[in-house]
Amino acid sequence: MMKKDQLLQLFIEHKGDWLSGNQLANEMNISRTMIWKLINQLRQQGHQIDSKTNQGYKYIGNNELNPQLIESDLNNEYEIIFKKEITSTNSYAKQINDQSQDGKHRLVIAEKQTQGHGRRGRSFYSPAKSGIYMSMVVPFHDAKHLNPGLLTTMTAVVVAKALKKSYPEEDFWVKWINDIYVNNKKVVGILTELVMDAELMQPSAIVVGVGISLSSKEIPDEMKDKVGWISDKQIDKNKLVSDIVNGFDEEFPHYLEANFIEDYQKMSFLNGKKVSVDTTKETIDGTVTGIDKEGHLLLDVAGKSTTINNGEVVKVNF
Repeated sequence: MMKKDQLLQLFIEHKGDWLSGNQLANEMNISRTMIWKLINQLRQQGHQIDSKTNQGYKYIGNNELNPQLIESDLNNEYEIIFKKEITSTNSYAKQINDQSQDGKHRLVIAEKQTQGHGRRGRSFYSPAKSGIYMSMVVPFHDAKHLNPGLLTTMTAVVVAKALKKSYPEEDFWVKWINDIYVNNKKVVGILTELVMDAELMQPSAIVVGVGISLSSKEIPDEMKDKVGWISDKQIDKNKLVSDIVNGFDEEFPHYLEANFIEDYQKMSFLNGKKVSVDTTKETIDGTVTGIDKEGHLLLDVAGKSTTINNGEVVKVNF
């Protein structure tokens, strides 16, 4: 571990405490001058460190994504792969999983995606610095107990709850099946994919991708009608990432029980609205009556109750 990372680790372990230069120098077996240089290097990376005469240094946090800070808040062990720029976190996560086959949990995070993609192969707008683009790789071998619809609805609830912790003043709504909205604009896309082991012909992992538009930087005019952002308020991005991962890990072992469906129904902004749903085979128009225990969309189509297992809401009449 580099000295700078070692110092950061010490700060993480004593978050909120004042640590004197002497204390740090003794702990790391280096000079106080060296401590001062390392602290300046950490500050250049966006770490906020208070300093006071006679009290020393206190670590506040970092608004930039930082793997060490994320890892220190996770309840389970993940290998974290952090990239400034990447084509797509899901593509990269699948590639790493295919190469390693070691059954590890992994978290791929990027500040920018050049080829971010959503459902049905569409692109997902992912500019630098104004969002979080992450994919979790969770080992999974049991095809019989996979329900993609429930897994996606569960992830949407987990992400919305984590966002609410960082932005208590905002209202987050889910649009079936995998989008989260603020002020009628999409701010989060979720993409869950099953990865197969080609040799054994059985599942090896689930990859759960989450793309979040946090702030308003750089959204092109032609996209502003559809794509939004949450707020320009500064938040602790690392805490948000760890809240999402911890929330997912808590729900995933028993997600088939669908205990989160009630929360999903409350957060759904489609209830009672007239919508058009594209099922790839046809487009169905109806009024949304709710979500069932399997995460399916329930529609009233000309007085007849209809269940949609898979599809996409392409039009909402507000």
